[in-house]
Amino acid sequence: MTHTALPVATVVFGPEAAVATGHALVLAPVTPSWDEGAFFAPVIEVLAGAGLRVTVADTLSLWDETVDSMAVFTARWRELLPGFGPVDLLCGNALGGAVAQALLPEAGPATAALLVSGPTRTDALLEARLGEIADLAASGRPGEALALLNRRVLPSGSASERDAGPTPDADEAAGRRLAAGMRLLRGIDLSPAVLGHPGPLLQLVGERSQLVTRRHTAAAPHHEVHVVPGTGMRPHFEQAAHVSALIRAFLREKGLQ
Repeated sequence: MTHTALPVATVVFGPEAAVATGHALVLAPVTPSWDEGAFFAPVIEVLAGAGLRVTVADTLSLWDETVDSMAVFTARWRELLPGFGPVDLLCGNALGGAVAQALLPEAGPATAALLVSGPTRTDALLEARLGEIADLAASGRPGEALALLNRRVLPSGSASERDAGPTPDADEAAGRRLAAGMRLLRGIDLSPAVLGHPGPLLQLVGERSQLVTRRHTAAAPHHEVHVVPGTGMRPHFEQAAHVSALIRAFLREKGLQ
């Protein structure tokens, strides 16, 4: 595991560039602090196992108080993208998935995309649920915000959702990240970037997700959206074997293994 010198928190997994079969760039979801790729561990294992060099980036590293929209935020990522070098597979989870979709026009026509619970567009219900988390975080209650987020990422109606544990610890910095990340997703519609992408794309969403669902995605005829049975926002953990098999098949089909 290595780190890059880019002005964003990153960690790199997999073989050295000289022997890798390709390069995957993974953009992180909203997390209370940078977890160095733990959020995507099962997928990283699959990608690295297929011979890809995997760079995982903390998406919110490029956020500050002057960023007030997804357009401004993705403009920053657009400027940074060339610094990662050639990207064969652009990946993103949740907020990172949204940013990855916004970057598709800059990624190149042959670049493959792998998205997990990455919204292409929002609607009133999704924005209300994200806004509730953001408002708690912004009002000095980051622990409550994180507890609500932890419930919302679970499958709807699950026992663990009904029997939530104690409010987790979260400091002011975590609250700023939570509020910023949730609010960046307000009013987005990245459909033109997705529908216009000529490369392959696989989007995975949970059948019982309380947040990002099939209706929040877009896909061209040559793309694939797969709804993972029984899962919430983290199908790659909840149905790891099933999701890993889908990703391996996608990599083989697209010549990335």
